[in-house]
Amino acid sequence: MSHRPESFNISPDLLVTRRETEIIDLLVDHKEMPEDFDKDHVRSFFNGNDFHLVIYFHQEEDRGFQMFVVNDFSVHVDELHLLRELFVQLIKQGYSPATLSKAHYRVDDLIHMARTLRAVMHGPGSLPNDHFPPGSFLNS
Repeated sequence: MSHRPESFNISPDLLVTRRETEIIDLLVDHKEMPEDFDKDHVRSFFNGNDFHLVIYFHQEEDRGFQMFVVNDFSVHVDELHLLRELFVQLIKQGYSPATLSKAHYRVDDLIHMARTLRAVMHGPGSLPNDHFPPGSFLNS
């Protein structure tokens, strides 16, 4: 049996967690809790400046919630690019393509709005503090 950690950071500002109590509490607080669990779900919401993307997998072998959190998403656009590329790679490998495509599109939409949202949230002179410039993780 493989042991998967409940939470880990992909980068300093991108967290992945399977802590279901925490995920369910946030889903309920943001009125995003799925009503049925017979199919996969993708939910997203903002908690302060942080972007949360929650995926529920209904298949028995993967059943449960997984949440991705991008801290201060409008500044850390690099993490959004990293997350989008993660979904692209998983889709190419055949992992839940319909569900992960929905997650991919949500992240992609947010990437296109990030500059405007950063100006609204942090002022027009704010610049990103990117750890990974877009595309840099593909060349390693």
